[in-house]
Amino acid sequence: MRDIDFHVITYEDSSLSLSTEQITLVREWREKGLDWSQLRWHSGSTILSKLIDIFAGFHCVIKLRFRGYLGIISLGSIAGSFAYLYARVLGLKLFLYQFEPHSEYAIDTGLWNKDDLVVIVTKKLERLSAEFATCISSGTVFMKERLELDWQVSGLFFKIPSVVNEEKFHFNPDDRRSIREDLKILDNKILLFYPGKFGGIYYSDEIALIYKSLLRLDENIHFLIVTPNPINEIHDIFDRNKIQRSYYTVRSVDYSEIHSFYSAADFGLVAVPPGPSKKFISNIKVGEYLCSGLPFLIVEGVSEDFLLAKTERVGVVVKEFSADEIISAWPKIKSYSKMNQKKLREHCRAVGLAHRSLSRLNPVFKEAVDYLRLTLR
Repeated sequence: MRDIDFHVITYEDSSLSLSTEQITLVREWREKGLDWSQLRWHSGSTILSKLIDIFAGFHCVIKLRFRGYLGIISLGSIAGSFAYLYARVLGLKLFLYQFEPHSEYAIDTGLWNKDDLVVIVTKKLERLSAEFATCISSGTVFMKERLELDWQVSGLFFKIPSVVNEEKFHFNPDDRRSIREDLKILDNKILLFYPGKFGGIYYSDEIALIYKSLLRLDENIHFLIVTPNPINEIHDIFDRNKIQRSYYTVRSVDYSEIHSFYSAADFGLVAVPPGPSKKFISNIKVGEYLCSGLPFLIVEGVSEDFLLAKTERVGVVVKEFSADEIISAWPKIKSYSKMNQKKLREHCRAVGLAHRSLSRLNPVFKEAVDYLRLTLR
């Protein structure tokens, strides 16, 4: 796409700095002619904080419009709502990339109340942006059905789930050996793995609860957690559930290192609770697990990934993260540890490459951008 000029606009958290790897990438992008505007993100869900961010973005986009830019691509539904307002006012074509119902996620997880003004406004903007967009991508057939059958939008739909760099995420026996040696985890231990956040739209205490239930069944397991949450916060959760710290390990690592921990693991967790909106979500972790050769545990109704776990035999599905559910699921989980591990990893990776790899899905994204470009003529 060298014949297209891209200008990236991001909202940055002032408390977080770019990693060394990210700084290198930005330098490489700029050498290739990519421009980047960094705006300050105002945290919180108040209307005032969102208005400040909207007007900051509008000021940036209007300058680009006068420079000749004709289309705008958003990442996620909140950015999509912002982009819709800019596109509507400035006459830009709109591509909603990774469009998902953020307002419904927040309601399902109890972050927002359905009668809150921010929910009403966000939900309305999500609908308006979908109806206005020239093209839309999302990760599941369920969103395709909503957009085309229920909302009857005119924009062209492209199914693009969250993608994974398959060159970064793959099984590496040297990483497995070195990580396990560093963490003092024996080869015969079944290593459960969760790389992600606790709380918000994810489970929190429930993660500790199901692990405690598994320990009662089999102490030959260890739980590895890599999380952006403060480590003391995770210890508090597990202490509260009376789980000794010798049974689990918590780490906070840079993204440049995270892939090596996947190789050390035997089974992954997807800690997204059930809810009506969760069928629209696209879990980046699933692709990372699969491309790294890992089967996973997931809740029924989450994305299409719970169907993938069943049909492709790459995971175990439960109704919720509860003691009863995990106890019933343990024989299935443990059965994966008894399989030929080389063949299991090859099978999981093949499924990951087929459904979530960057190399397979990048052409679909390019097709969407090409379609958007054609509408600009």
